[in-house]
Amino acid sequence: MAGEAEIGELRRGRRWMIASAVGVAGLMGLSIVVDEPVDEREDLVLSGGEVTRSGSGGLVWRGVLSNTAREACRDLAVEIRFLDGTGALAGELTASISRLAAGGRLDLEAALPKGAVGLQIYALRWRTRDASIELGPFASRPLARLTA
Repeated sequence: MAGEAEIGELRRGRRWMIASAVGVAGLMGLSIVVDEPVDEREDLVLSGGEVTRSGSGGLVWRGVLSNTAREACRDLAVEIRFLDGTGALAGELTASISRLAAGGRLDLEAALPKGAVGLQIYALRWRTRDASIELGPFASRPLARLTA
């Protein structure tokens, strides 16, 4: 009788160990799925970001979103937020394009809101052959100084 009780305890312990192993494997699989889009972070690059004065005297921000991936982006949408000195929203730029070829670029331009000192890429959304991707918000960064 004592031997049967020990075997029962052993079986319950094994069941727990197997369930734990399955649970850990499931979490590892989940983390792989969650981490997968990190590769896409480098597919679109925002460059330029110059601030100039318009003909009417207002400030204008210009930048370029480039597709550095090997394939085209479809249904690309970008949301850029202009932030004031406290980090609050001062203005916003939204742009979209149905297809951005590999190596292609999307020119961006917006009237710079009064008091804007920072820029944040709030969202990037696009589709590829295999996936729908949405990234953001990204960390804010200071705006470039006024260029002549």
